[in-house]
Amino acid sequence: MRHFNITHTLAVAAMVVTAFFMSCGEDRQAGFSINGVWVLQEEETPAGYKYQYPDNGTKWLRIYDDSCYYACQMTIAPNGNVIYPAAMKGYTFIDKGHGNILYLQEDNTNPLTIVSDSMMIIQESGWRYTWRLYRGINEKRCKEIKRIVRIDMEREEGEALRYVFSDTEEELQSTNHALLYVLAVVIVAFMLFMNYAINLYRNKKRVEQELRRIEQERETLPEPVRQAMDNVADEFHKSDFYLSLRKRISNGERLKKADWDAIEQQFQSVYPRFTSTLLSLYTMSQVEYQVCLLLKLNATPSEIADVLCKDTSSISSIRSRLYKKVFGKKGSSKDWDKFVLSL
Repeated sequence: MRHFNITHTLAVAAMVVTAFFMSCGEDRQAGFSINGVWVLQEEETPAGYKYQYPDNGTKWLRIYDDSCYYACQMTIAPNGNVIYPAAMKGYTFIDKGHGNILYLQEDNTNPLTIVSDSMMIIQESGWRYTWRLYRGINEKRCKEIKRIVRIDMEREEGEALRYVFSDTEEELQSTNHALLYVLAVVIVAFMLFMNYAINLYRNKKRVEQELRRIEQERETLPEPVRQAMDNVADEFHKSDFYLSLRKRISNGERLKKADWDAIEQQFQSVYPRFTSTLLSLYTMSQVEYQVCLLLKLNATPSEIADVLCKDTSSISSIRSRLYKKVFGKKGSSKDWDKFVLSL
């Protein structure tokens, strides 16, 4: 009884191991694809004589696609490869699973054995040829080889031709492509820079013309008009709106959107050209514009810093930067203050 149990256990284990290896073989075959580049690794004659092809030197290649393979001999040279076209033949490969494979090479049925995902054996006229998947050729070179084999097979009979692939030439072409790419980038960068420089020059001329217009308008303004504008500004500085606003600014109170809108509305009556002139000279950020509004309200740099929750140094930097942007030259923050108060 004990002997029967051991025998039974060994039989079950053998069946499990066999099923495991059979399933592995089925998975391996299911993932097999004949498409790709294959190199002849070994040939065996009907008499059993075997010849192993070396990894270096001359190689026999087959490049399989969906319905045709391209055969050639490739000799590895120091600076490139020499290709001798050999054949271009149609084939049919059907893997029915479980090792049942149909391989037709044109009109001939040749047995095919899958050794692994990267190795197969094809029998032709009693000879056994072992092919190994070859990864030493990139996709671009593979297409070139297929093209020259196709051209060579389609031409009329004549002297056998060979085709040389120069690695040096290919490297030179790659270098040329890289140089062309760099040159294109440089040209685009140069064009962008020139466009920026032209726009900068045009903007500078526009600002200069606008500043000259402002200065001429100020100089040619009739005295009665100048006096009337000064009276309007004086009345504004005595108004409840201005006095209340100045008190809030002095206390460092933050202003709301409604306050900023009210300031702009008052400026449209008191200083009608103030906002349009500023925005025509330079596209300001919200903070920069608010600094200018507070300057026009005679707020000190420390008061502006408190209202906008900035450091005094940041406010000074904004004012000097605005002067440089508008006038195209360095100036102090007080220079910008003087310009804003003159508008």
